[in-house]
Amino acid sequence: MAAAPPPGPLASVTSTGGSIYDLGYQGYAGARLGRTGAVTALFWHTLRSAYGLGRSGRAKAAPFILGAIQLLPAVIGVAIFVVAARAGDLQDEIAAASPINYGFYHGLTSTIVLLFCAAQAPELMGRDQRYGVLPLYFSRPLRRVDYALGKAAGLVAALLILVLLPQLVIFVGLVLLAENPLAGLANEIPFLAPVLAQGVLTAGLLGSLAALIAAYTPRRAYATAAIVAMAIIPPGIAQALLAVDLDLPRSLVLMISPSLVLDGTNGFIFDLTPEFGIDIFEYGPEFVLGALAWILGSLAFLARRYLRITL
Repeated sequence: MAAAPPPGPLASVTSTGGSIYDLGYQGYAGARLGRTGAVTALFWHTLRSAYGLGRSGRAKAAPFILGAIQLLPAVIGVAIFVVAARAGDLQDEIAAASPINYGFYHGLTSTIVLLFCAAQAPELMGRDQRYGVLPLYFSRPLRRVDYALGKAAGLVAALLILVLLPQLVIFVGLVLLAENPLAGLANEIPFLAPVLAQGVLTAGLLGSLAALIAAYTPRRAYATAAIVAMAIIPPGIAQALLAVDLDLPRSLVLMISPSLVLDGTNGFIFDLTPEFGIDIFEYGPEFVLGALAWILGSLAFLARRYLRITL
């Protein structure tokens, strides 16, 4: 009779189906990124998920369709600039008559940004609650506040891309259509700071507020309806309060509506008159402070929500 093979860590059992090797327990020898790595990974995952990347084609439909609609006015604006460049003496008149420029873009596409929030925020914030995976997140170095802020930051970054990309198209179009591109670049660079400031305020306010609303229910339909209501109801209330003249500061009344606050910051930053006709030079800084208060307040209540949520 043949002797049995000596025991060892790589002893195998051979059969017609293959071989099984007793390798024993293998410990993890890679780098441990800890809490910072967990928050960073969550941020990038949320940003990718906001545009449906790494998911099915159905998940990509809403963000990419809304993104295309968001870009459309910028493309039309560049086309108008092309026509103006070929119009000779009428170039300045045609360019000035175009309603598509840095300052007016917020008013043209604010509805699209709100629809993006209503479509994507419930999916980003409610899915983990719906499928009961929050305990898996919180069993790691990731803390509850980290989770809340990482998710909100991913949504805000997605909105910032949505808001700034059309402005970048206008910027590049104006630079390339200038007779001297270097002179055109020098002429357009001063607009970068206002565009970036308004973009950060828009993405920060709407993203943090939409994340807060969506975090309170795992049901996507309820969260979507609440975000849409947030965009529709407060402006009507503010206008009604102004109409009855309750002897309140107009700027304070307008602060109850996030969309009107952003209209005010846009008017102040780009030196425009908002639709509600308030003196932007007198109240402009208050709108900026109001937007920052909305952002910080939304993030604070979002963190509180996850600190108190029951797993």
